[in-house]
Amino acid sequence: MTLNKQDWQWVLTCFGTAVGAGILFLPIRAGLSGIWPMLILTALIFPITWVAHRGITRVVASAHKPTDIVGAVEMDLGRNVGFAVSLLYFLSIITICVGYATGITNIVSSFLSNQLGMGEVSRPLLTFLLLLGLTGVILAGERVMVLVTSWMTFPLIFLLAGLSLYMIPYWNTAVFSAPFSLDGTLKNLLLLFPVLVFAMNFSPVCSTLGATYRAQYPAAEAVARTDGIIKWTSLVLLVFVMFFVVSMVLATSPELLARAQADNIDILTTISLVAQQPLLKYLIPLIAFLAIASSYFGHFVGTREGLVGVITRLMTWQHPEREAQLNLPKINRVVTLLMIVGLWFLAVYNPPILKIIGALSAPIIAIYAYLLPVMLMKRVPRLMIYRSSLASFIFVMGLVGIAGDFVGSYL
Repeated sequence: MTLNKQDWQWVLTCFGTAVGAGILFLPIRAGLSGIWPMLILTALIFPITWVAHRGITRVVASAHKPTDIVGAVEMDLGRNVGFAVSLLYFLSIITICVGYATGITNIVSSFLSNQLGMGEVSRPLLTFLLLLGLTGVILAGERVMVLVTSWMTFPLIFLLAGLSLYMIPYWNTAVFSAPFSLDGTLKNLLLLFPVLVFAMNFSPVCSTLGATYRAQYPAAEAVARTDGIIKWTSLVLLVFVMFFVVSMVLATSPELLARAQADNIDILTTISLVAQQPLLKYLIPLIAFLAIASSYFGHFVGTREGLVGVITRLMTWQHPEREAQLNLPKINRVVTLLMIVGLWFLAVYNPPILKIIGALSAPIIAIYAYLLPVMLMKRVPRLMIYRSSLASFIFVMGLVGIAGDFVGSYL
């Protein structure tokens, strides 16, 4: 099916959802893993991403009436399973927010200390001001948030692509110097795959995509159109993300990447600290800030909505009809405050971001995007027609995404 203008707009929306903190930390893990794991996963990640995300949209786009992923599951399997899915969706986003809050603090702290020479900056105060500013954009209203995000996203895409091309003259062969070993390659594959799952993830928007098209088209056409959108998004992401990763890895060295991991900073902040050109020293941290800030908005809103949904469901568990009587604005304010306090505390603590991605975010994303659709297509009659020969492979890769960081860390 040929994509129309609306379809391509959704491709850009899905693409923008995926481009965030993951792409900034993926080169660090990829470079430390060596060239062979990176090449192997580059060959595999397109079909994995395509089929997994297609599964989510098919669950929603083929529903009997327009609804989100939770509503679709509730119609098929009941309220308890629907609540479990809503809880899983919330958990898949909240861990990402923790990584974003930590990452953006580290980016700005490094810029103030190194580029501007301000010395040691109070981390608790800096984190508080950054979270207050970013969350203030969200509280200003949806129109303001969408406007600010659009201002950030498109320049960000062009800047990242331009930087990938700019680094080509600085490519070197340091990453090829590591000797090949089967044990080492297997370990690094397990460590790299969860981070790659995170970097290629746009599952938070798939439910909205499926619901939007189901409201406009009959189920069969909604599925066909969203299938096309998911395929092209996955392909564009493959080219964009992996070219960026390869360019950054080849322009650095394993020693520099190991230092970046130890300092808990992203690849762009790392390069800015060693760049000789004045323009790069100041422009690259700005790109990193835009990448994380633009993703923070959507994920904070998604986390808040997910948490509000979980809370209201628990409050009205015995009497669902009372949900309409709840004071939702007050619940939203309380949840927003709790999230800011929680994110501030964790970002000040400065947990290792690659560990958050590999051990927390990626496993929950794998359950939600890789395992859940496969299991639903085996159990729900209306979804059985969408079962594919790749389902078992996707399920196995989902298990790798869940256990990869844990197993790889102990090999």
